[in-house]
Amino acid sequence: AGSQVRPDPAAAAASRRPPAANMAMSSAPQLRAAVLAALCAALAGAQRPAMWAQEKAWADGKGAPLTVTPNVMTGLLVGVFWLVLFMTGFCCLFQVQTPHAYEEKCLALNKQY
Repeated sequence: AGSQVRPDPAAAAASRRPPAANMAMSSAPQLRAAVLAALCAALAGAQRPAMWAQEKAWADGKGAPLTVTPNVMTGLLVGVFWLVLFMTGFCCLFQVQTPHAYEEKCLALNKQY
């Protein structure tokens, strides 16, 4: 009776835990549902029953003109895009690392056939 081996409680608890891959896969639908719920809440909050005073003035033709016209907005967006593209290239260009000295020996090539 004394020769029986008792199972280790820590090993038994570890065998009941799901692997990390299963945990990640099970949380993906929950995350997707949470994002969908947040988007639905934002969509519901964005709906308004009446126009604001400035919108009503624009509809009546009495409001102040827009300071940012569609052409100006297009120019700003294209400019920001090119600035981001330039900065990305600039940073990548200056991160290139070259050796301080080069080997002067030629590469020994034997017959290749």
